Amino acid sequence: MKKISYNHFFIDKIKKYFFLNSLNKMRKKVCVAVSGGLDSMVLINLLLDIPEIESEVAHCNFSLRDQESNEDEFFIRNFCDKKNIICHVKKFDTLNFSKKYKLSIQMAARKLRYDWFSKLLETNSYEYMALGHHFDDSIETFFINVFRGTGIKGLLGIPKKNKKFIRPLSDFNKKEILHYAKIKNIKWRLDRSNQNIKYLRNKIRSILSNFDSFSFHNGLKKTINHLYDENFLIEKKIEEVRKEITIEKKDDPFFWKIECKKIKKLNPLSFYLFKLFSPYGFNDIHSMKYLIHAQSGKQLISKIYRIIKSRNNWILVSHKFLLENINKTYIIQNLKISKKMFLPIDIKFFLNPKKENKKNMCLIDFNKIQFPLLLRTWRKGDFFYPLKMKGKKKLSKYYKEKKFSLLKKEHTWLLINGNGSIILIIGNRLDDRFKVTENTKEILGIKKKYN
Repeated sequence: MKKISYNHFFIDKIKKYFFLNSLNKMRKKVCVAVSGGLDSMVLINLLLDIPEIESEVAHCNFSLRDQESNEDEFFIRNFCDKKNIICHVKKFDTLNFSKKYKLSIQMAARKLRYDWFSKLLETNSYEYMALGHHFDDSIETFFINVFRGTGIKGLLGIPKKNKKFIRPLSDFNKKEILHYAKIKNIKWRLDRSNQNIKYLRNKIRSILSNFDSFSFHNGLKKTINHLYDENFLIEKKIEEVRKEITIEKKDDPFFWKIECKKIKKLNPLSFYLFKLFSPYGFNDIHSMKYLIHAQSGKQLISKIYRIIKSRNNWILVSHKFLLENINKTYIIQNLKISKKMFLPIDIKFFLNPKKENKKNMCLIDFNKIQFPLLLRTWRKGDFFYPLKMKGKKKLSKYYKEKKFSLLKKEHTWLLINGNGSIILIIGNRLDDRFKVTENTKEILGIKKKYN
C-alpha cells in the first residue's frame, strides 16, 4: 500500500466520522486524551492533519509507574510545545484513591480520568473528548464480558460514541494503526504495565495475538455489527414494554408507577425484569419476582433507588429523596417567622381568617396551640385523637385503615404542638382536641397548596 493512499485511507475515514465535507466549513473544537502510547499518539497526529478540527490535549499522570509516569508527562508536554497546542495535565494519587474508595487500580484510574474529562468538557466548550480506543480494544472487551457473563449489550465492545466521548479509531485495528505510525514516523511511549498478565485484559490480549488474521478480525467485526442491529431492535421493544407497564412517570423528583398485572404477563419474565430494572441497580431477578406477589409495603433497595409494592402497583423512586424526610424536624417559632421559612410542603397560616378565605382550610382553636410548633413525618408510637371519633388511635393503624402506601406515609407531614401532641395530619385529618368549638375565641386556619 502506497504512503499517500494509506494516509488518505485514515484521513478520509476520520473526516466521515466527524461529518466533515465541502459543505461543512465549521471547525470543531476537540480535546484529545493522550497517554503517550501508540494509539493516542496516532489519533492526535491524525486530527492535527485535519484543518477543520481544532485540537487540544489532555494527559493523565496516574503516578503508578514511578519515573516512567513523569517521563510520559514530559513527552506529551514536549510534543504539544513543538506543535504549539494547548496541553492540560492532571496528576492523580491513584493508589490512595483506590484504597479510600475500595476500588481496583484500573477502576480507580478510570473514574479519575473520566471525572476529569467531564469537567474539561464543561469548562472549555469542547464539542468532543476524543479517545484512542480502536477495534482490537472492542474485541478484548467482547471476550472480557463473555468471561464475566453478559447479554447482547456487553458483546458490543466499546461504543464508538457515548454522548461527547468519541472514539474515531474504532474502525481501525492495531496493525493498521501501527503501520500508519511507522509510515508517518510518529513517536510514542511504551507502557510496560500492558505486558502484565495479572490484568484480565492483558491476558486476553496475549491469547488473541494467536488469532491475528484478517478473517478473524473481519468475522468478529461482522458479528459485532449484527449484534448492534439486534440490540437496537431489543431496546426498541423494551421501550414499548416500558410504556405499556407505566401508569405514571416523572423525572424530577424521579417517580415511576408501574402496573404489576402487566409485569406478570411479560414473557420471558426474567429477561424483561433485567432489561427494565437493572439500569436502576436491581439485578436480583428472584427477589423481583417475589415482589410482584408480595403484600403492600414490601420493598427492594438498590444503591440509589427502591421499588415499593403498593397494592397492585410498583413504585420506583430515589430512596435518598424519600429517606431525607425521616427524622427531619422543622421548627416554627411563631406565625410571622413561618412566612419566611423554607418548609418541605407549601402551607400557609391564617389567624382569624375571613369567611371567603375558608375554602379548603383546616380550622383550629388557636388558644390550644403552644409554640414552637414542629413539622415532621410519622414515627413509631405516634398516636392522635381523630376528629369526630372517641378515643385515641395509633397513627400506624390509621394509615393502614386509610390504605396509605409506604410512599404516602413518608410524604405525609404532621403538625405537632409544643407539648408533643399531634395537631393535624396535614391534608388529611385534624386531632379532635384542637377543633373549633362555640367557646373558641381565636381561630388558626391552615391551608395546604395542592398540585
